[in-house]
Amino acid sequence: MNRGGLLVTVEGIKAFVPTSQMSQKDKEDLDAMVGKTLSAKVMEADPEAGRLLMSARRAAESAKQAYAIGDVLLGTVQNVQPYGAFVEVAGGGSGLLHISQVSQDRLLDLSKVLATGDKIKVMVLSQEKGKLSFTTKKLEPSPGDMLRNPKRVFDRAEEMAAQFKARIAVAEKEAEASKAAPVVGKGAPKER
Repeated sequence: MNRGGLLVTVEGIKAFVPTSQMSQKDKEDLDAMVGKTLSAKVMEADPEAGRLLMSARRAAESAKQAYAIGDVLLGTVQNVQPYGAFVEVAGGGSGLLHISQVSQDRLLDLSKVLATGDKIKVMVLSQEKGKLSFTTKKLEPSPGDMLRNPKRVFDRAEEMAAQFKARIAVAEKEAEASKAAPVVGKGAPKER
């Protein structure tokens, strides 16, 4: 670590990630980044000069664009607050798992269920302006599983997400069909 950024090793090759190419959170505490794994994209490679320039910001931006609603992602809890947990997902994106989206059962104290460093599976609930929102309650096989048996939620996450996507597809199909149906009643000419 130096004033300008981070010196990193990528598959045995030395590279540099300037602070201008890091998230605001990472910029604020460079010391905390030392020894951690960082997702980054190559910005510039010059083998003759022995120069490899990386961008963590570009990696995070492209990762955010790759997710769709209903995708199940493996993540690590980065921070737990009274209102929710911030989860960093494999591939470099991160988002909020709001306390109301943790379980179908009522949850008053999130710190009793999740802790910093926990590995969890989350489902993408929304993505607005590059910000991801996650849910685990849609992944619960039975209401309250996230509170009583989080391993069951972890193990069956993909199965439950597939069921969720199937229900959404049926609802969208029904909505399309109702739009296409002719309107009978108001404004229709009466026969004599």
